[in-house]
Amino acid sequence: MLVQSAARTVSPVTELNAKNCKALCKSAVVVHVQRNDEIKPENSHRWMMYLVEGSLTLHSGKDEVGVLNANTSESLQPLFQDKGAYQSVRTNTVAKIVKFGREQLDILLKEQQKNAVSVTDVHVGELDNLVFDDIREAMMTQSVALPSSSDAALKILGSFARVAGIPELAEVIQCDPGLAVHIVKTANRVDVGTTESTHSIRGAITRLGVEETQRAIAELLKVNTMVPANKVIDTRLKRYIHRTTLCAAIAQVISRELPHLKSEVAMLVALSADVGELLVLKYANAHADKFTSEQELATVIENLRLIVSSWLMSSWDFPPEFLDASLKARDWYRTHNGEITYTDLVTAALLIINSEMPESQPSSIPSADNLLLARRLQQAGIDLTSPGAIVRAASSRIVNVQGLLKAG
Repeated sequence: MLVQSAARTVSPVTELNAKNCKALCKSAVVVHVQRNDEIKPENSHRWMMYLVEGSLTLHSGKDEVGVLNANTSESLQPLFQDKGAYQSVRTNTVAKIVKFGREQLDILLKEQQKNAVSVTDVHVGELDNLVFDDIREAMMTQSVALPSSSDAALKILGSFARVAGIPELAEVIQCDPGLAVHIVKTANRVDVGTTESTHSIRGAITRLGVEETQRAIAELLKVNTMVPANKVIDTRLKRYIHRTTLCAAIAQVISRELPHLKSEVAMLVALSADVGELLVLKYANAHADKFTSEQELATVIENLRLIVSSWLMSSWDFPPEFLDASLKARDWYRTHNGEITYTDLVTAALLIINSEMPESQPSSIPSADNLLLARRLQQAGIDLTSPGAIVRAASSRIVNVQGLLKAG
């Protein structure tokens, strides 16, 4: 009963459905801790540990830095979640700790997320339905193609064959969000003896091979290039590409401060998180006579971006981190538990872009000053309220990549 009771209250175990929660509880362990016993975090990579009875003193070195009591909000979080706050715990009296397998929990959560059906209530109008009907038809017939900007396509077609090496080719591909997502999707369809999806552009090139990747680039850009039919769509497409590539560069820069995250994965997650906006722009362009107002186009994008982004990420078998970012990155006030995630990096990048380069139109993006995510990143040495150095490093990366397109 103690295990089941803990499973119904502690985070993130509460996110499991009944079937998966029951499976996790079968392997859980109850530890009876005696007086003056000491627990260290050596096994925290294997177990999520929760205090369910008694109390613990928290120690940093030899110093006592706090007390944790059972049946409090703090006890609902796993021990050693914030590894910098304390390094060991000790009991003054007897206590009980429930341990859940970390790897099993991660697998169950990811599988549950992959199979989840998400319902989003959005009030739509005539223009939303016009665009969404086209997208739905393309999805149902499996004919969805993400467009590339004509400017980027010309530069990439003129340079990609001269680029030497997988890292440089990956940099060129990331200049165009639509192309990047298509290359990864193509790689995930290749039979290489594994069902695991690739997490990066470099991984996609490695799976396809350089020559096959180059052929795929040429074919995709020749058939998927988009020429905006009016100024409103042209302006919004350029803004989307600028924001998305800068967001990817910022996420990549921030990830270097977080050893448990990979910069190549961070870049691709950020590059693809708002991919639904690109598809909305494509089908708005097919009805350009209906989209002569910047505000009308912005409203359709706001209504459909999340729905279409998550639909694509799920349908195209992208890993769970990508679906999570497409669903949650713009949920500014969400509760944050555990370690910083790739979704958090995308959110942070969008907050930085909005604060440093605000758009002329009113934005729903809040200031980072009072957000929980900003405080958590601050603990990791990342200051969202003074992001000048981050923006300069990200901008420098973009300039270097643009240099590859002009080389030769």
